[in-house]
Amino acid sequence: MKAAVISFTRTGGELGSRVMQQLLKNGIDADRTVSVQLEEPLSVWTKRVFESCDALIYIGAAAIAVRSIAPYLKDKFTDPAVLVIDEKGQYVIPILSGHVGGANELAVRLAGWLGAVPVITTATDIQGRFAVDIFAKKNHLILTDRQKAKQISADILDKKDVGVYIGDGIEYDREQLPEGLSICEHKKESRIMIDYCGCFGEESRKADSLRLVPVNSVWLGIGCKKGTAADRIEEALRHLMADYDICSLALAGMASIDVKSEEAGILEVCRDHGWEFRTFSAEKLKEQKGNFTSSEFVRENVGVDNVCERAAVCAAGEGSRLLIRKQLSPGITLAAAGSCRRIYFE
Repeated sequence: MKAAVISFTRTGGELGSRVMQQLLKNGIDADRTVSVQLEEPLSVWTKRVFESCDALIYIGAAAIAVRSIAPYLKDKFTDPAVLVIDEKGQYVIPILSGHVGGANELAVRLAGWLGAVPVITTATDIQGRFAVDIFAKKNHLILTDRQKAKQISADILDKKDVGVYIGDGIEYDREQLPEGLSICEHKKESRIMIDYCGCFGEESRKADSLRLVPVNSVWLGIGCKKGTAADRIEEALRHLMADYDICSLALAGMASIDVKSEEAGILEVCRDHGWEFRTFSAEKLKEQKGNFTSSEFVRENVGVDNVCERAAVCAAGEGSRLLIRKQLSPGITLAAAGSCRRIYFE
């Protein structure tokens, strides 16, 4: 996390030094600026740090901060945290990106360090209710629909029950479940669906849930004929992702048997997407436990009855779940597995 601290008076500057010391002491990279030393207009300084920092801390009047940041606001999912501290150090007030940007959490921490009062105004916090955007951020889940998230938060504040579906391979503690949430056994009954894929079967295609998808948790297993071009692999991937509604941010990488470790088409695809490519020996693939799609032709050629499914599970690690069984394209087989994940409601 990177923070920028600015103050406007001598008293504010002294407090700014204390804030800086605490930020650095707690592992937060921070720069401190005193306004009288600025070699550029405050608006220019604000634009620069707004785009480069995770948190902006103004020590002084809230109106100064509000006017400074106003031209650069986008939305709460991309804006940095912005906080105001009065120059006596009595109050710490988050004014922007309280949830996703972490301003509320930082305000509480700063207040604790300074012996101040955190002034939190977001409804879910002051009511002590579940906030789906904070939950997603803390658990590294992709929030796929902002409007649905907003409506769910409103319903929880209105004390309406919200059903949650949690897919196989995602662990959680029922005892942690917050007030207002209940576990659904079926996707179509849920308002929040936490799973690796969206359209996993006919039931989920009927669901109108907010999807929360684990980041970098899906591994694609691949088998292909020698010399298969990258564009053909890309086309097969596009079809797989569309058919099963796989979010691209959920993908961690690709995996195959070690004889494919120098397969140019696969390497090019992984390089283009910034994915890791893992390969395993036939013996290692044989060790994987599960019900895999067996092929005598594949066994005769590479020494193991299945490559794509076994490689996906092997890459995803212990406790992983086979999400998509072998899918056939001309000269290409693809499968997908999800890594075991634990989510926390507290």
